Amino acid sequence: MPSLASSSPFSPAELAYLHTSLSSVPPLRPDARSLGTDFRPLRAETGVLPAVNGSAHVGFSDGREAIVGVKLEVEKTVERKNTGLKYHVDSAMDIDMDEDERRKQAMGKQEWVTLTLTVPGLRDDDPNLAFLEEMLREPLAVPLSTAPQSDNSYTMSLQDSLVINSRWHWHVYVDVLLISPNGLASYPLPLLSMAAHLALRDTRIPKLKSEGEEDPVADDDWMASTYLYPRKVVTTSPRPPVILLVLVVGENVIFDPSREELAVADGIVAVSIASSTDDDKDCKVLAVRMVDSPARDTMKGIPQSEEPQKGVDVPGVWRPRVGGVKRSVLKAVIKSVVVDGVARDVMSGLDGFLNLEDGADAGANAV
Repeated sequence: MPSLASSSPFSPAELAYLHTSLSSVPPLRPDARSLGTDFRPLRAETGVLPAVNGSAHVGFSDGREAIVGVKLEVEKTVERKNTGLKYHVDSAMDIDMDEDERRKQAMGKQEWVTLTLTVPGLRDDDPNLAFLEEMLREPLAVPLSTAPQSDNSYTMSLQDSLVINSRWHWHVYVDVLLISPNGLASYPLPLLSMAAHLALRDTRIPKLKSEGEEDPVADDDWMASTYLYPRKVVTTSPRPPVILLVLVVGENVIFDPSREELAVADGIVAVSIASSTDDDKDCKVLAVRMVDSPARDTMKGIPQSEEPQKGVDVPGVWRPRVGGVKRSVLKAVIKSVVVDGVARDVMSGLDGFLNLEDGADAGANAV
C-alpha cells in the first residue's frame, strides 16, 4: 500500500527523539498512553441519517470524523450459465440438489457491494482514494471459512446474504464521507473501517411479501424489517470486518498510532479482522498489508561533528530505516491481534455502541 503522507512537519531532531522514545522498552508515546495496545477514545452513534437503510457517525479524539450511509436496492441477477437450477435460500431443503449445488446457487457476487469514499478537496479519480475504497470493500466479500462447520452449515460473506432468489438480489451501496484537516495524510483507514462496520450493523433489509421465485415486493412496515447483520451473532453470520493500523518501531508493536508516531515508523501494517462468534473468541485475520512508512521519505539528520563512517548510526541523529520488517516482529503483530485479545477488545468496544438483542432468534438474517 502506498504512503498517504506528502511531507513531514517534523525536523530531523524531532524525528530522532520520537523514534528513540518509541523504540524504548516500554515505548514512551507522545500522547502519554501507557501501553502499545492502548487506543484513543472515540465517539460513535448509529441511525444518524434519514432515508437510508443504515448509517453511523464516528469521531476520533484528534478531530477526524467519518459519516457512513448504507442503501439497499433490488437488482436483477444475471443468470448463471450451464445451469437450469432454480434456487431460493428459504426453500433450499425443498429442492432436490446436493450440498455443493445449493451452495453454488446461494453464493453472491462481489459486484453486489459498492463502496464510495468522498474526501472534500480531493478528486474522485485520485489513485490513493481508489485504493482505500477497495481496501474497505474487499474484506466485506471474504467468507471466514469455505469448509463446513460442526453443524454442516457454511460461513457466508455479506454478498451471499444478499441473495433473494435465483433471479433477484439486493445491491448494497456504502457511501463514506471523511472529514479530516489532514485528508488522507492522517491515515484514516481504521476510522473509515469502524464507521462502515457500525453502519452495516445498523442496516435493515425490508421484509418481502413475495415468496419463492416471485418478483420481490417489499413490506411498507419498517418495523417488520430485519437486520442485515444479526444483532445476535451466529456461526453462519459473522460481524462486518474491521481494519486495524499497527505501527512497528524497533521490536515494539504499537496500535492506533498518532500522526507523530507514524512519522517515525519502521513499518506500518494494516490488519483486517472479523469475528464469527458471539463470545468474540473466534477472531480471524482476513488480510495483512504493508503500508509505506512516511519516515522513509524524510531527510537524514547531519551530525555537528565530522561525517561518521558510512552506515554507522549516530545517537540523537535521525536516520530513516531502510529495509522491511523482521518476520519475528510481523508474527508479534498477528499474535497481539489474535492471541492477546486486541481484536476481541475492538469488537467488544464497537458492540457497546449498538443496542444488542438477546436470544438466538433476535435480529434474524435476511436470508
